[in-house]
Order: sequence, then structure tokens, then C-alpha cells
Amino acid sequence: MRAFRLPRLRRRLWGVIIAGLLLQWLTLAGLGWLLPSDQAPAGWPLVGLALTALLILGAIGLLIDQRIVRPLVATARGANILASSNPGHQLEVAPGHWLERLPDTITALGTRIARAQHDMEAAATAWTTKIEARKTRLETILREIREGVIVCDRDGRIQLYNRTTRELLAAEPALGLGRSVGEVLNEGPLRHTLALLAANADNGAPDDAELVCATASGERLLRCRVARLVTDDPDTSGFVMTLQDVSRQTREALRREQALRAAVENLRNPLTSLGAAAESLQLAQREALKADAERFASIIAEERDKLTERFVALSSETASMVTEHWRLEDVHLGSLINGIRHGSHAQHLPRLQCRADVWLSAEPYLLSQVIEALLLRLRTELDVSAVALSGREEGSLVYVDMNWSGDVIAADQLDHWLDAGLDDVGGTVTLREVLQRHDTTAWSQPDLSRTGRALLRLPLPGAPEKTEAAEQVPARPEVYDFAMEDDIRPLGDEGERRLGDLDYVVFDCETTGLEPSQGDEIVSIGAVRIHRGRVMHGETFELLANPGRDIPALATSIHGICQDDVAEAPPVEEVVRRFHAFAGDAVLVGFNIAFDMRFLRLKQRISGVTFRNPTLDALLLSILLHDHTGEHTMEHIAARLGVGVGGRHTALGDSLTTAEIFTRLIDLLPGESIDTLSDAIAAQERMIEFRRQQRAF
Repeated sequence: MRAFRLPRLRRRLWGVIIAGLLLQWLTLAGLGWLLPSDQAPAGWPLVGLALTALLILGAIGLLIDQRIVRPLVATARGANILASSNPGHQLEVAPGHWLERLPDTITALGTRIARAQHDMEAAATAWTTKIEARKTRLETILREIREGVIVCDRDGRIQLYNRTTRELLAAEPALGLGRSVGEVLNEGPLRHTLALLAANADNGAPDDAELVCATASGERLLRCRVARLVTDDPDTSGFVMTLQDVSRQTREALRREQALRAAVENLRNPLTSLGAAAESLQLAQREALKADAERFASIIAEERDKLTERFVALSSETASMVTEHWRLEDVHLGSLINGIRHGSHAQHLPRLQCRADVWLSAEPYLLSQVIEALLLRLRTELDVSAVALSGREEGSLVYVDMNWSGDVIAADQLDHWLDAGLDDVGGTVTLREVLQRHDTTAWSQPDLSRTGRALLRLPLPGAPEKTEAAEQVPARPEVYDFAMEDDIRPLGDEGERRLGDLDYVVFDCETTGLEPSQGDEIVSIGAVRIHRGRVMHGETFELLANPGRDIPALATSIHGICQDDVAEAPPVEEVVRRFHAFAGDAVLVGFNIAFDMRFLRLKQRISGVTFRNPTLDALLLSILLHDHTGEHTMEHIAARLGVGVGGRHTALGDSLTTAEIFTRLIDLLPGESIDTLSDAIAAQERMIEFRRQQRAF
């Protein structure tokens, strides 16, 4: 049913033929009306001649279409592939055409183009040897740096990161080139720090600053140093960040501190025993009035006093050394609470409502452990199900309040909580010791502003420099979206961007069968990113999923995934959540993508995520571009465009093949006047309607 959508050349040919047939038909009709009825028999030879001409014209048109026009269309399509993506492509022209040596000549030209490209690439390789050597040195330096390094543009889009960063942020699926750093790290503290750097630039202050923030998942606390990159080229301006894992360093230092404190405290008992012995000796000798005994007792007491003095000095020096090692950091309270909310103990804590856009001067890891421990006690011992946590500035202090519906904590009970050890650091450091390190304590009192509510208050030192910078940052506007769940987001300006400038995530799902509405489930999702027209082979996603049902033998024979492979895999909804984080706001691309999207959308409610990304289908775009052939399997399209096929019928393997196909299709689409995302989606919708009409016949 290709008549629903003919190439322009064939439409013109059949337009001329139909016009000729219509003219012939009007001629016959005219003859029938003009001839008198008594002369009609005499005019039958003329009518027969006209009918014969009508048939001849139709036959000639059909012959021209089959022998010239259709081969010309196939030749034009193939020539476009030769010029744009695959110079080694063989033209798909049916035999018996009347184009003589034109297809062979074009194929020979493609061969010459391929040879010329090879020569140009060899010349370019020679010119870029020095550049590649410098790039290799830079990559080596970045790879060997033990700190994580992230380079971002002015809009916070990641341009470069090293291997240490990938290891530090292994739990963050949003990490990738072109993605916003705010999807990887907590955005609030970073936004404030960048505003501080902008203010410093106006005042001539240093171009770098430090902050402590949580990762997006809340699994780690990182100390970050941010430095501005200012160049003459706006495209290369931005900022660079170095990352250190604060949590791990804190645990190790706390254990060392506790061991040192224990060693010092071990001197206390011998000193006490020595003092008691000296006093007893003096008492006994006073009764016996023996001068020598008194003299020895005096010597013991003198030595005891000296040893005690040395002990006090050693203890003071130890405390000073430890306190100096653990300097306080400027930390955003909202980021700290976000890390607790998404931490490993989150399911055991009360439900948190947080209003904490303030900065503290604190040791972030220890403070987070104290707040988490207090919240856990509120849940387990007082059965508090929800806590409103807020931060309020009062002079140089920030009052951190945990507010709940119920009674205050009894003083004895709170003392018991504060004297308990922190489990995450081996129970060797108490909550009270951490608060003392911050020159503060905790108390519970009724909430005077609301009846029946109580609060637990922690006064902590504020960070005034961060507070002043935060006032310069405009508040982010609130957005309310009432779109249906399965509607894609409005394209807006994104729709007018050129296809080669967009970020894509190409994905594929392997399943237990073909009918998700009948209980078939996902068993694997694979994906790869495309950034600025390049397939990012280092930024991939691949996870097995436990479908919660048996995998049929037929499905296993296709994708090779059996029941044992998924026995320890996370459930489907968890894999869908992780893929949603990996995809972010990118345009989703697939091969026959409607099939994969059906499985994802049926899991949206249970997964708690919604896929509102624009989608493009590599299969439909191939049919649009290459309608001269009916061969549109992945293998045929790959061969047509010069793409190698690997890992067929595995989620990641098919995603990588589809990604390479899609990048070549992008190069061909401008030939059909498809330049932007809106153009591609509109053309895709026309193809969907065309395919529906095909199936109707």
C-alpha cells in the first residue's frame, strides 16, 4: 500500500499520467454527447481508438514507473546514503531497469569517495598526532589524580570527569557527559557556592570555595572545592570541582581518635593508685613517727604530682590535636537532611518534613549521625511517626528544631540518649561528645506556638559568609504540572533545537514475552547515551531484573537470560527507577520503541516515576528515509548504513547497535527537510498514521 506515501518524483509522474487519462476520458465523454444518436454507430471506431489510446497511455505510464522512476528513486536514496554515511553501500535497484550504467557509475563514485575519505582521515591523523598526545597526557593526569574531578560549563552541564569521580559516584546513574551536575550532587549547596563565587568575582576575592554536600542518592557526603574557569571563549567558561569522600575519612579518624584517648585514659588508674599509696604511707608513718618513711612518702607524693601534671598536659595536647584535625566545615542543612532521608536507615526513621535552607559550621558526617540517631530514638522509643525539621537563624547561631506531635522528652531519657555511642563509628563516640565538639548540647521543650506539640532543639554555629551569598540568589519558581501521566512533556524551545545538538538515551528491554498486559515482564534493560552526535560507549546502563515469574524457554532461547540469572537481581520496579534516573530529561530512542515503552509505562505507578520524555523510533525513521525497500530489520538497516551488529538480542548490545544506526539517520534526515526535534516527531507521527493505513488494507 505504498500509494499512501509516494516519493515526490513518482507523485509527479502519476500526476501527469492521471491528467492524461482524465483528458482521454473527457474526450470519450464529449464524443458521446456530441454525436447524434442516429450517427453513433459511425463514431464507434473513433471511440475505440480513444479507448485504445487510454490503455496505451496507462501501460506506458506503468512501464516508465517500473523501469525508470522507481529505479531512479532507489538510486537517489542510495546515493544519499553513499554521500552521508556509508560510502561502501550497494545500491538496492531491481534488475531490468532502463538506467543503463547510472547505478554502477554512482557506486563507483561512492568507492572513490570512500577512498578519498580514507586518504583525508590518514592526513588528519598525521595532523592530530600532537593533539592526541596532549589529550592522552591530560587523561593520564586526570586518571592518576586521587581526588574526583568534574569540569562543568556555565550552565552546570558536565563536560569532563575522571575515573575517581566515577568510582565515588558509582551509585549515581545520572552521572554522564552533558547531564546537569545538580542531578548528581545536591543542588542547593552548590547553587549557593556558585553565587558566592560570582560575588567574589565582583569584589576581587579568590576564585574558589569549599562546600560539603550529599550526593543525589544520599549515600555519600562529599567535601567539594569549586573553582571558576574564566576564558575569552564563552563556550569554555564554567567551573571545576574536586571531590573527597568525607564519610570514610571521618570513620577512620574517629577510630584513631578513640584509640588515642583510650591510651591517655589508661594512665589515669596508675596515677590514682600511686596517689592512694602515697597517702596511706604518709598516714602510717605519722603514727610511727619515722623520719625516713616520711621522707620516702614525700618523694612519692612529689613524683605523683609531677606525673599528674604531665598527664594533664598530655591530655590537653591530645584534645587540642584532635580538635585541630577535625575543623568545622560550612555545610548546608537541607543537603545534610536530604542525605539522612535517603540513607540506609531511612525506612526506620519518622517521616520527615524539612524546611532547612540555612548553612551551618559543623563536622557534617558526625552531625548527620547525631541527628539520625535522635530521629531513630524518637521513632523507636516514643513512637513518633512524623517530624517537622527546620533551621532558624538567631544571631551567630542556627537553631535546628525537630518538632512532633506529642510530649517532650524527659531529661533522664534524653541524657541516656546523648550518652549512647554512635553505632556507625563502632559505638566509641557518644552523641554528647559530638555536640561538645560543636560547643553545644540538646534539650527538649514544649512548642509554645502550637498546643500538643514538642520539640528537640540543637543550637549550632552558623556560616555567615554562606548566608550572605545565599541572599543574592533568587528563589526558584514553583512549577505545577497537571498533564496526564503518559503524556510527554511540552517540547517548548527543545523542539526547535537541531537534532545533532540534543542528548539522547538509546535503550532496549528484554522481556519474558510480548504481552505486558497479559503478565509478561522485563528481565533486562540496557541503554547508552548519545552526546553531541557521539555514542558514549563509556556511559552505559545494564541491569537484570527479577520478573517475579518464570521465564519461558522460548524467551530464554532468544535473549539467553534464564531463571538462575535473575534470582538475585532487583525487582522490575527498582530497575525501572534506576533507568529513569539514568535517562533524566534526554530524548528516548529505541528500535520499535512503542513495544519497550508499553512495558515501562505499565510499571510507572508501582515504580513511582513517570516517563514524559520525547521519544523517537529508529525503525520508523528508517522506513521514512528508505521507502524504496521493504527490508527494515535491524540487521538490514545496519548493513545498509555500514553499522556493525554485536550482542544481538541482548539489551545493551541492541541499544549500542540502535545508537550507531540512529546517529547515521540523523545525518540523512536534513535531506527530507527534517532538522529539529519537532520536525522529527511530526514526521514520525505521519509515518505512524501511514503504517496504520497500510494495515487496514
